[in-house]
Amino acid sequence: MATQDILKEDLLTLDPKAFYLKHIVKSHNWYFSDYLHFAPDEIVDKMDFFKEVVSTNLGINFHSMQIVGSAKTGYSLSPKKVLQPFHNRDGKIDSSDIDIAVISERLYLHFWTLLRNTKGIYNQYYYQYLTASIFRGYINDKNLQKIDGIREEWDELVSPINVALQDKLRFEHPITYRIYRSWEDLEEYQLIGISKARAALEGKKNV
Repeated sequence: MATQDILKEDLLTLDPKAFYLKHIVKSHNWYFSDYLHFAPDEIVDKMDFFKEVVSTNLGINFHSMQIVGSAKTGYSLSPKKVLQPFHNRDGKIDSSDIDIAVISERLYLHFWTLLRNTKGIYNQYYYQYLTASIFRGYINDKNLQKIDGIREEWDELVSPINVALQDKLRFEHPITYRIYRSWEDLEEYQLIGISKARAALEGKKNV
């Protein structure tokens, strides 16, 4: 298990790519091992079931998803709450969401087309925010939830996933999704976030 001290040391000493590979891509999953307390000999099967549920319902490759964020590491990498625990047992801080990165160019292009063709919904700020994320190769599910028609289609895709993960794997926290155009877009997003988290730890401003 990567402790808070280990994560802090690695944030300050490893380059972002090395940190990404060690703690986001390759390391164990904190939520499965340390929150749900699956036995070590169960975790591979549980992770495979997770991948099967997500991939089957979204129509994507078995390996085209990744739990990211504090559910993966146990601690937030957001600059505004860097190294804050995912779950605060004394109840003083709300628990985080379970963030699932979905890598699918097909889904990305499909929902981007729906968003682009939807008229009369954007104020200038929201439109600029949405197009900025599209330019970086991802779509947040929160954006899909804002729009009639698109919201219903998205909910139809993910509702069976959420139910299965809650019923079969005992997921207890809200699940959020972000659709990435490619693995490269996911990596770029993560590297930027890791760099900002490091800057926050180093006391830099404007992160």
